[in-house]
Amino acid sequence: MIFIAGNEPFTQGKLNYRDAVTNAREKDIIVNTIFCGNYQQGINTDWKKGATLTGGEYMAIDHNKQIVHINTPYDDVIIKLNSKLNSTYISYGAMGSAKLQLQSRQDDNAMEMEEAVAVKRAVSKSSGMYNNSTWDLIDASEDEEFDVASINKEELPKALRDKSKAELNAFIGEKKAERKKIQKEIKELNAKRENYISKHAQQEKGELENAMLNAIKRQAEAKNYKWE
Repeated sequence: MIFIAGNEPFTQGKLNYRDAVTNAREKDIIVNTIFCGNYQQGINTDWKKGATLTGGEYMAIDHNKQIVHINTPYDDVIIKLNSKLNSTYISYGAMGSAKLQLQSRQDDNAMEMEEAVAVKRAVSKSSGMYNNSTWDLIDASEDEEFDVASINKEELPKALRDKSKAELNAFIGEKKAERKKIQKEIKELNAKRENYISKHAQQEKGELENAMLNAIKRQAEAKNYKWE
C-alpha cells in the first residue's frame, strides 16, 4: 500500500493520476491519500478519487493543528548530551568548517522551534542514518579506504595541523569512542523517554497517525493479516 500526502491539487504534474493509479491497481497496490487541509477541498481537487480508484481511503487532516508535546525528565539530559555529541565532530576539507557551523545552527533552529524538535534531532543524530563523512573526520574514518594522510593539513582545524599521522589516528579513535558512548546514552534515554510519554499521554494519538493506522489495519485484514 502507498500513502500520498500533500496540499496541492492531486491533478498536478504531467502524468495523469488516473493512469498511475490504474497501474497501481493492476499490481494489487492500494493507494491512500491524505489531503492537508479542508476535507471538501481535497475532494474537489481529486484527492478522494486518487484513493477510491484503487480501493484505498481518502483522509484529510488539519495541518495547522499544534503538535502535543509531553515534557519528560529526560529531555534536558538528551539536549545536553547533544552538545557533547557535537564536540566529537572534527571538520576537514574546504567546506568542513562551514558544515560544522551549519550543524550548530540547525541545532539552534530546532531548539527555537520547540524543545521536542531539539530532542528528536538529537535522537536522529545518534542513529546510523546521520552520516557526515564528506566533512567529518570521524564518519570519514569508517571507510576502509580512508587515509588521514591524504587530507590537506591546511584544511584541518588548527589544533590538528602539526600532528603526525599516528597522532591523528589516535585522536580520531578517541573521538570515535566518545561519540559512540554519547550516542548509546542518548538512545537509552530516548527509550525511557518514549516509555514515559506512553504512560503519561493525556490525549489520543494524533489524527494523522490514527487515520493511517486504521486504514492499514482494515486493508491488511482484507488480505488476511491478523492483528493481536
